[in-house]
Amino acid sequence: MIKISSIEEFISELNNNKPADYAKVVKALDLDPELFERYATWKESCYTRNCLGKTEDYELILLCWDKGAETPIHGHGGEDCWVYQLSGTVEEIRYRELEENVLEASHKLCLQPGKLTYMNDNMGYHSIRNIGAGRAMTLHIYASPISFCKVYNEESKDFAIKELFYHTYKGEPFQVSKA
Repeated sequence: MIKISSIEEFISELNNNKPADYAKVVKALDLDPELFERYATWKESCYTRNCLGKTEDYELILLCWDKGAETPIHGHGGEDCWVYQLSGTVEEIRYRELEENVLEASHKLCLQPGKLTYMNDNMGYHSIRNIGAGRAMTLHIYASPISFCKVYNEESKDFAIKELFYHTYKGEPFQVSKA
């Protein structure tokens, strides 16, 4: 099996394959985190979403996690999502819905650099958090871009639809209408 070792090569493979073949493409990843430094942005106690490429078929986003940053429990707008761990250590917790708006943690996975995980709405929901002593970077590949997703509010015990945005697009600051 070939190894994909550059961002340009990865984007080329995504462009030359159908979404049904993305799983084999992401399994060939062997990426050095230093390749992503020019795209990395950091925000204290949060994570940033930095889009590296987007077509009708995929969205490629670099998430940069400050120490302790985490996502809320969320879905993926009906799309497939692969997460490739570039640096640091993150924990993924998956949840299943027992009954309407009642969630139960069903699986935990600790991702180390070079590891891959997969998620889609048929598998339930998940959250990701940086559990390492420093910053972390993850590369997210969505089969079809996601503009909105379901986010679980743990206090009110219900879901809301959240509009997603980028902090940067191809390395340039992205104008955001909503923060």
